[in-house]
Amino acid sequence: MMHWIVGLKHNWGMKLFCLFCAIGMWVYVMKDQNPIIEMTYTVPVQVQNLDPNYLVEGVPTEVRVHLRGPRNAIFDINPSVLKAYVNLKNAHVGQENIAINFTAPTGTFIDSMTPENVTVTVDEYMVKELQVQAQPLGTVPNDIAIKESKIMPTTVTIAGPAHLVSKATYAVIRINLDKHRESFTEVGEILPVDTSGNVVEGLTVTPKGAQIQYDLERIRMEKKVPVQPSVVGNVPVGYTVKRVVVEPKELTIVGKESILNGIDGVKTIDIPVNGATGSFTGNYSFVLPEGVTTSTDRVVVKVEIEPHM
Repeated sequence: MMHWIVGLKHNWGMKLFCLFCAIGMWVYVMKDQNPIIEMTYTVPVQVQNLDPNYLVEGVPTEVRVHLRGPRNAIFDINPSVLKAYVNLKNAHVGQENIAINFTAPTGTFIDSMTPENVTVTVDEYMVKELQVQAQPLGTVPNDIAIKESKIMPTTVTIAGPAHLVSKATYAVIRINLDKHRESFTEVGEILPVDTSGNVVEGLTVTPKGAQIQYDLERIRMEKKVPVQPSVVGNVPVGYTVKRVVVEPKELTIVGKESILNGIDGVKTIDIPVNGATGSFTGNYSFVLPEGVTTSTDRVVVKVEIEPHM
C-alpha cells in the first residue's frame, strides 16, 4: 500500500498531462456525438392567478422560444408540453407591463423569447341586460305595408369587460326588408350597439340570435299631406313668432289605406322656442303612426322671431 502511495507522488507532470488529455478526449467525443444545437418552438401562453371578477386583454396566445442545448436534450423535448404563462395574481384594473414566464426543459437554456414582456389591460367583468330592437335594412315594396312585427326574445344578456359593456345601450337584429311581399319569419344575429348605433365588439351575447316575425299587408296606398311644424313653448315677453316656414310643405306618406284615411297632416317633433329672441332654422324629423313611412326623413323648418313693434 505504501509503495502505491509513494508511486503517486512521482511523475506529477506526466500524470496531469494524461489527465488533461483524457478530459480533452472526452469533451471532443461528447461534442462530436452530442453537439450543442438550437431549436425554435411556438409555445402557447396561459393566464394564471387572475381574479375571477376580472378580465384581461392583450395577452398573446403564443410566444416563440429559441432553445439551445445538447442534441439529446433538445430531441427529448415534447413540444406539446411546453407552456408559457403570465402571472396576474397582483393585477389591478388598468394597464400594466408584465413578464411572460417560461422554464426551459432540463439540460437546455433559453437563447431568446419573443415577446418577453407584454402590456395588458385588466378590467372588471360586467353583465348587463339589453332590449332587442329590429333594425330594418331597406324597405318593403311600395304596395306592401308592415302590419306588425314581433321579436323573440325581447331582451338579451351581454357580458365582458366593464368598459365595453358600459358602452352598449341596446341590441339590434338587422333584417333586410327588400323584396318581401308576404309575411315572414327570420333568425338573425343579435348585435349590441352604442348610442350612435355602432356595434360594440368583444362582448359575449346570450342568446346569440333572435327571431323576428313580420306580418305584412298587401293593401297600401300613397297620400300627400301637409307638414305641420310642432312649435312648443313661449318666446320671451316683448317678442313674437312672426311665422314658421317649412320646406317641403308637403310629404308623400305610404301605408295601409285604413290608416292613411285618418291622417290629414304629419307633425314634426317638438320645436321648442323657449327663450328664443331671434330667428333660427333646423332639420326636424316627423312623428309618424306605426306602419306609415315616407321617403323623406326630415324637413327644414325656419322659425322667424321678431320683437314687438
